[in-house]
Amino acid sequence: MEKTMSDLDILKKRINSGEKIKFQEFEDLLAQQEAIEDALEIMRGNANGLRGEPFTLRASGLGLAIVVGHTQNAQGAYGGPPINQSEYVWNKDLASRITAACSRLGVPAKIFYRDNVGISGAYQQVLNWGATCVMELHFNAHMGAAKGTETLYDAETNSGSKEWAKRLQRAMLEALGTADRDLKERDPGGRGYESVSAIDIPSALVEPFFGDNVSDATKGHNNKDELAEALARAAAAQLGTLSPFWISAAKPRQREHCGLRGK
Repeated sequence: MEKTMSDLDILKKRINSGEKIKFQEFEDLLAQQEAIEDALEIMRGNANGLRGEPFTLRASGLGLAIVVGHTQNAQGAYGGPPINQSEYVWNKDLASRITAACSRLGVPAKIFYRDNVGISGAYQQVLNWGATCVMELHFNAHMGAAKGTETLYDAETNSGSKEWAKRLQRAMLEALGTADRDLKERDPGGRGYESVSAIDIPSALVEPFFGDNVSDATKGHNNKDELAEALARAAAAQLGTLSPFWISAAKPRQREHCGLRGK
């Protein structure tokens, strides 16, 4: 803890001096913030007597779990115009749209939240439900200086996570036409690692766009239904329930190039 605080103090001095920190340093800072917020969320749940409540409904056969990133108390990044919403609020709505799209495709899907139970509690509920695969919904931010789409995964916990992440990455790029930032394998302590390594089923954390980049935010806002449909189709393909009609119905958008600015 002392080393962490010392590193944080050094980083704050660099920021206060006007130095622009690298994206990886920014991600490391977010990872620390999320770990603290997650611990506080679990503490609040314990205080309210909500931690450890049984969750008995189970998926009948194949099923997609959708975890909404962040919580009501700590809502994640804030998306600028035209989104003008936090990750948590925007992705609650996206999750509902994905489940509606899944219903049309015949894919069982259920939404899970980290509120009061933290990351570990939410994924325990996913496990109890009997999900076949899980996606956690987020969007990125980096002071308006980056753009593009990326998907986080951990291949060690479940060997199928990388292929699942690839499906989701392709789906988002086709729906939004954003720059491809590729897949990001997570290591212990890294941003998103606790989520993508929580349980032994194909797991991925999606970052469709940068909410504080006007171009990216506009694509997310204007193509939200298309994004939901694309993610639902990816789940249907993963579960083997996607018909040839739905495969041919997907119309990819022309993608941007990420360039150095988005790295």
